[in-house]
Amino acid sequence: MNTDHLYLSDVVVRAGGRHILRVDELRIGKGEFVGVIGTNGAGKTTLIRLCCGLLRPNRGIVRFHGKVLNRFYGWQKSNICRNIGYIPQAAEYNSDLPFTLREVVMMGRTGVKPLLALLNRRDRQQADYWLENLGLADRADQTFRSLSGGEQQKALIARAMAAEPELLVLDEPGSNLDFNWKKQLAGILDRLYRQRQVTILMVSHETSLLPASCSRVLLLHQGGVIADGPTEKVLNSVALEDAYECRVKVVDIDGQWYAVSQEGKDGRDGS
Repeated sequence: MNTDHLYLSDVVVRAGGRHILRVDELRIGKGEFVGVIGTNGAGKTTLIRLCCGLLRPNRGIVRFHGKVLNRFYGWQKSNICRNIGYIPQAAEYNSDLPFTLREVVMMGRTGVKPLLALLNRRDRQQADYWLENLGLADRADQTFRSLSGGEQQKALIARAMAAEPELLVLDEPGSNLDFNWKKQLAGILDRLYRQRQVTILMVSHETSLLPASCSRVLLLHQGGVIADGPTEKVLNSVALEDAYECRVKVVDIDGQWYAVSQEGKDGRDGS
């Protein structure tokens, strides 16, 4: 493995008097594409919010680029986290504000600029580059709210990439998309990774959204990592059936993995 980009050690997150995540040790190397899967409530979103510096653990350390995120506050923490591109489950956008698509993507540049610094020609070039790269250039002057769900998701990726992140974190990027847009999104992430070799950490309920370039999968269950390894190995493991409490058949179609629930472990239908 290359130099660790992310390192978690002895991490515990508690809420409501119970542990919602516990990670003894987790290393993610520079340039890895790591998928995170698991049932609802397994701790997936908690894990990636820790990795982005958006959540502070009750115990343990979260280190990014050699710096312990949970030991910094305010502008010092912001300076470290500006190298992280985070795409949440839903667009954090007020639809009453009539921003154009180009303006939304340009927002990605504001996070890497000094306080009160004006955007310049290079910032505009970066935004336009990613609009073009993701096939959005012809919609640049449309309002964000007028775009389809798939186009909005592409816009959020463009906004994150315009900041030139070293780590890209995505939380369920395909949750509100139809199957055609999900396939397009997987293709976009695959191409983006191969072009830039940016480290990617992506949560997905659907294994089919993990592109062929996703070579490693973390399987979470009840707040812990119960499997961590090559995608094919984890998706064909007994641990996957234990986590989802049903028999699972996994099929590889053109580098994407499709998981189908079969009979439950007690013999009942697991669908």
